Amino acid sequence: MRFRRLLALGERLVFLFLLAQFILCLPLPAHAETDGDRETMELYYEPQDLTVTSATRSPRPLSRSAENITVITAEEIEAINAHTLADVLAIVPGVQVAGNTAPGAPTLTEFAGATTRFIQILIDGVPIDNESDSYAIPGMVPVQNIERVEILKGPASSSWSSSLGGIVNVITKEPALHASFSGAASFSGGENGTRDGRGELSGTVGRLGYYLSGGNLQSNGFHPFNATENNNAYAKLRWNLSDRGSLRLTFNSMETAPQVGLITFAGFSDQFKLRILQSTLSLDYSLTDRLTFNALIKGTRFDFTEGYDDISTGERLATITNDEKTAGGAAILTWRQGLHTLTGGIDFDHGQAKNPLFNIDASNDKWGFFLNDTIAWKRLTITPAVRYDLTSKTGDFFSPSIGVTLGITDKTLLRAYTARGYNLPVLNPAYATKDTGWTVQTGFETTDIPFLWLKGTWFRNEFKERGDTVTRTLREGFEIEARTVPLYNSWLTAGYVFTDARNLETGEKLDGVARQTWDLGLHYDDRQRFRGSLIGYYRDWNTPSSWGGKYGNFIWDLNLGWRFFRSGNTEAELFATGHNLFSNNQYHDEIFKNPSRWFEGGLRIKW
Repeated sequence: MRFRRLLALGERLVFLFLLAQFILCLPLPAHAETDGDRETMELYYEPQDLTVTSATRSPRPLSRSAENITVITAEEIEAINAHTLADVLAIVPGVQVAGNTAPGAPTLTEFAGATTRFIQILIDGVPIDNESDSYAIPGMVPVQNIERVEILKGPASSSWSSSLGGIVNVITKEPALHASFSGAASFSGGENGTRDGRGELSGTVGRLGYYLSGGNLQSNGFHPFNATENNNAYAKLRWNLSDRGSLRLTFNSMETAPQVGLITFAGFSDQFKLRILQSTLSLDYSLTDRLTFNALIKGTRFDFTEGYDDISTGERLATITNDEKTAGGAAILTWRQGLHTLTGGIDFDHGQAKNPLFNIDASNDKWGFFLNDTIAWKRLTITPAVRYDLTSKTGDFFSPSIGVTLGITDKTLLRAYTARGYNLPVLNPAYATKDTGWTVQTGFETTDIPFLWLKGTWFRNEFKERGDTVTRTLREGFEIEARTVPLYNSWLTAGYVFTDARNLETGEKLDGVARQTWDLGLHYDDRQRFRGSLIGYYRDWNTPSSWGGKYGNFIWDLNLGWRFFRSGNTEAELFATGHNLFSNNQYHDEIFKNPSRWFEGGLRIKW
């Protein structure tokens, strides 16, 4: 009992320490601004991260984007010693990741209550969601080949088709431009047989650039029947076409074989194996100084096997297989003239799925036509967009959106956005209707407050969700994010999101939606030798007592790094992470209990 009290006292001291650091940071002088014409958000984002592509499928300044977009860079991913995309999403305010029972575990992802099947996960614009139930597993996506992750919250159907709740677009690394041979390698090990080995090679020889990566992640798990193992390999070849553009060929293989958990009330355990193979061939070409052309050919193979075993006898109770193939392409033109950046294109996908247990043997052809514009005049930006989708199995859909941004000062931006979106039904004969809905969002982003970056968003998402009957639901709330300007190489981050999620027909709250989320962080990086972060998060899941969820405390993770060697382009770093320092509970369902306190460490080398 005394030990528990000490842990509780320690947790309170950590919170008070973060709060004190936040207060102390505000009145002290920060580094002077070097350029009076600095873009509005450059105090928070590095200049190279100010351009995003996920909103319009062509580059657009973040300060001209009305959508609620969060960008996580490779450097930030490295600083938290993440294993997979699920670890990255877990630190984003307004994003809830459930089921993180071990590194690489399959997880559920929500954006302010928008469920997993409403969120499309893309790798360089190619979905990894399956056709059968619109589900993607971020826990199988490795982080070593990620250049940045763009997270757009709210319907994104006017650009990306089926994406009622939002998108996660993983932008992969490009071949190194100024070296013929460079790379990176890392290995980490931790408790319960957890180990993660990765390697990367990259360079450019003449006109040919290459990027290769691969890795293995495995763990015995932190609860019975929670072991995981992931394998991945990725290759990108780029051929430069003089100064006009480039050709890219990619190959992506991801494989995961986790044990989902011990289903004690039903007397069985659940384990599955999933392999995704993807390949793309793309062309980026400047037809004129104002007109660019992008074309993409893509193919995906999705193999899934799931087995249910009796706990007492080990007998196989049931096996589910799902075999999917998708092929398609896209063609996009982007025209820049005066105030306008006009982007239009065509998407095509042919998907096939076979699942004998659920009597699925179907195909679906999808055509999409989209057009959007970024009209930028002085401090005002207007971004209208439309998309029309036709499908052979589930009908058609029209997705409009419009956004406005207004810079009221050099450092304060106002945003407003509304969009209609949809989610395709699963290829199951029992479901034949789409999920549809609207979002309205308004917000601001500012660095006018001394030494502080602040962002706020109010949102109202009204959906019609399929099921036994169509149900009207509402998710309404607001989110606040803040970050201090670095002082003595240290800065603070904070995020709070409130979501009121209800059934509009009955007035009842939606189960399993986090009503409140908190994210706190204290960070240090001297850019030379040492870096570290103390990150805490809390999710108020609002679940029925029958689920057995526990979520009464913050989870605190400590990440440390020591760059002990640097010479030219070569550096070596020792890193370590202490997960869940106070062994608190943060899970919405007793099947997916989060691990207690555990530690891991490793070595990272770059050359």
